[in-house]
Amino acid sequence: MTSDEANPYGSHRFEVSCDALPPIGFTEVRGLSVAVDNGGDADSTTNGNRVPRGRPGKSNRRTGDARKDSRGVRSPPLELERGVTDEQALWEWFQQWADGDIEPQDVRICLLDTTGAPVRGWVCRAARPVRWTGPHLVANSVSVATETLEVTHEGIEALVDLSECASDQ
Repeated sequence: MTSDEANPYGSHRFEVSCDALPPIGFTEVRGLSVAVDNGGDADSTTNGNRVPRGRPGKSNRRTGDARKDSRGVRSPPLELERGVTDEQALWEWFQQWADGDIEPQDVRICLLDTTGAPVRGWVCRAARPVRWTGPHLVANSVSVATETLEVTHEGIEALVDLSECASDQ
């Protein structure tokens, strides 16, 4: 292992892409998380979304049983934050979803190295915008106005093919 491989990547270099959005720079991504539920019903709900438990066709490692595993996987909503600009793409995607004009979209989050090349990536499948939050406006503050789009999704997968991180997606 080289010394470069031993050092972790910075969290400040990333790209977010989605077919419903033009290239947009985000300042923060929250909710990139997966948790396993180790018991309970055959299906679980996360923010109103049904998430199947286990992976069909995978055997239970403890028993060798080929039936569906009883564990479920859940993820919180993804929150995409950026500084407010004249670009209204987040609001427009939210409004199109609310109006029923578009289908769910995959959202890709790619971590970049110091040269800007993707080194790790994740995809949130079938993302749907569920909340837009505008800037917190305070007259005696000099902070940057931000907007946040919250999206629910059907699960997070690690990207094996980092070409999916290409900016032209």
